[in-house]
Order: sequence, then C-alpha cells, then structure tokens
Amino acid sequence: MTATAVNYAKTLYELSVSTEAVQTTKEIFREVPGLAESLENPLVPFEAKSRVIDRVIPDEMKNFIKVACRHRNIGLLNEIFENYEEICRRHKNILHAVMRYVTPPKDEQLKGIKAFLCREFQAEQAEIEMIEDKSLVGGFVLQADGREFDWSMRGRYRMLQQKLTRR
Repeated sequence: MTATAVNYAKTLYELSVSTEAVQTTKEIFREVPGLAESLENPLVPFEAKSRVIDRVIPDEMKNFIKVACRHRNIGLLNEIFENYEEICRRHKNILHAVMRYVTPPKDEQLKGIKAFLCREFQAEQAEIEMIEDKSLVGGFVLQADGREFDWSMRGRYRMLQQKLTRR
C-alpha cells in the first residue's frame, strides 16, 4: 500500500463521488485491461487519453481519472479503489476481515464469528472475505485490522511445537 494510493483514495472519498460511479469505473478497468495500459503508456498523448476517458468513464469520475492519468498514477488504480473501499467501511463502522478455512463454516457459526468480530473491534457490522486454504489442515484463521486469530490445526501444531522447544 503506497502513500500515493492512500492519498488518492482519501481525495476520492472527500470528493463525495457516488460509490456506484466508483464501482462502475473499477469494473470498466477490470473488464478492459487494455484501458489502463493505454492510459499508462507515455507514448500516447494526454489529449488522446482524455478523449478515451470522456467516452468510457462515468461523468463523476472523469476528472479524477484524468488527474491520475496526468500524474502517471493509473497503475495505482486497483490500490486506490481498495483503499477507497476501506475508507468507506471505516466511516460506516464496518469491519473487513479475511477468513481462511478448510471447511466453510455453517451460517450459525458465521453469525457467531461476525458477532465476535463486532465485539472485539467495536464495529457495527463485519464483512468476511472467505478463502479456502487446505494447508491449514483443519479449523480456520481470521485476520482483521492487523490482528490474526489462528484456530487452525497448523497453528495449534506450531504453538505446541514452540512450547515444547522452549522447555
């Protein structure tokens, strides 16, 4: 995460651009990978880039994308969008967590995990990104706000190994 991307994301949030316009722009760049490459290319004149932006980018986002293009920061767009989404979540008091698991939790277990996260981080709501990871052997690992909760078999094995080697 670069400071430049964070600054762009803060600016985007402060511009009060609708989340729909930001999301649409993000999808355009994801679906048309050549667009970012063209806007990043120093051989393409800015006027040509500006015309492309005017044709394909939502009105609310045109000036922002042009500024990023003029300052050669189009390559940071994915990072900018990630930071923007994090800023939006923080302002809504929504916690983003990543859960790596072997077996997906049942709905009731997931509700309990979300309740735990809300209590632990004083959040109103928790969003959990689910990632299957068979290397954990069993259980799961939860990461949120720079903290990790390891309830996996691999993690338990490591803890036991550390205790035994300290003696």
